[in-house]
Formats: sequence, structure tokens, C-alpha cells
Amino acid sequence: MERFPVLLKNEILKGLPGTDVQWEMASSDRLAKYFPRSPGPDARAASVLILLYPNNGSVYTVFMQRPDYKGVHSGQISFPGGKQEKSDENAVRTAVREAEEETGINPEEIIILGTLTPLFIPVSNILVNPVVAWIDKKPAFSHQVEEVVFLFDADLRRFYDPSIIRTRPLTIGSETIDVKYYDYEGNMIWGATAMILHELLVILRRGGFFPEE
Repeated sequence: MERFPVLLKNEILKGLPGTDVQWEMASSDRLAKYFPRSPGPDARAASVLILLYPNNGSVYTVFMQRPDYKGVHSGQISFPGGKQEKSDENAVRTAVREAEEETGINPEEIIILGTLTPLFIPVSNILVNPVVAWIDKKPAFSHQVEEVVFLFDADLRRFYDPSIIRTRPLTIGSETIDVKYYDYEGNMIWGATAMILHELLVILRRGGFFPEE
């Protein structure tokens, strides 16, 4: 586990699986021919932090549930993150700043390992930059109650169990779509979060971190 962050950083540098792999966890609306894959010039930048850490002999990451509000991502499970501010010099800074606010992590304790393929979210016109980071031990999380309902950590090894990948209809506004998602202990991880997570899982499997059993 001691060499995990170095090895993963090198594996990311070898090349990213890319958009096609992300879309293997896409919901039915994204698969429609008209659905845009690329952002326009008015799209806003955002970042999420995929924070990895050792726990119980495996590698874990942390997710958060957003509160209910009048918006397209109301109540969804996501990685910590948010929109880029003018004071942020880059995508990494955005991810770290937002994660510090939402989970209480100490930025000085984390190591940035790299970034994954940016993912465009048309419904909110946002281009999300996933940032992968490592911390040597599980943080003492403390969530920001205004922006986070709860935090939960998840063992990445369990996402390789095909039985937790499911599909169900979900009505959003006036449209019903078939949602492909990870069911992690009753938490529904879908949409952009599932797509970003899937690319990371492919990289980890490619690098032999979680070999097929």
C-alpha cells in the first residue's frame, strides 16, 4: 500500500481510457443521438476530488450526498467538488478548495496523483475536471451541513462486483430515463459521478491494482 500512490500516478500518466469508457456507465438520455458530448464556449469549468486512502486493507474513496434544492443535481451522490472560482489558478485548486470546504480535509496532507478525462454535463452546462489525490490515512471527515447531507466512504474493490451495477427508470422533470448506476449499500451512484468513477476503475484494473478474481 505504501507504493500505491506512486504506481497509480505512473499508471495515469500512461494515458487515460477516455470518454468512450466513461460512457459505459451513461444513462439512456446520454445515449440519444442529439445528446452533446462536447462543451460550447459558454460552458463553465468545475472540478471534483477523488480522494483515495488506505482503509481495512483496501483503498477507499469518499462520496457525499447533496441536499435537495431547486436544481438539476438535487439530492445526488457525488464526489466533493464544485464550480471554479476566479481566484482558482487551475482545476486542481478548485477540487482541493471545494473538498476542504465540504469534507474538512487538510489540503497539506494530500498528494495530487493526476487528472482524469474531463466530462461535460449538458444539463448544467458544466465541464467537470476529475482530480485524483491520495492521503496516507483516512481523514477525520467533517461535512459542511449547508452543502452536504452526509458523507460515506466506499471500498473501491467492491465496485468490481458486477451485481452492484444496476439499471432503473428515473423521472426527471417531465422525462423518464433508464439510469445505469452503482448500488453501494443502498446509495445510488449514477450520472457523471458513476462515469468518472468507472474510468478510474478501468485504470486501476489495467494497472493490476485490483486483479480479476
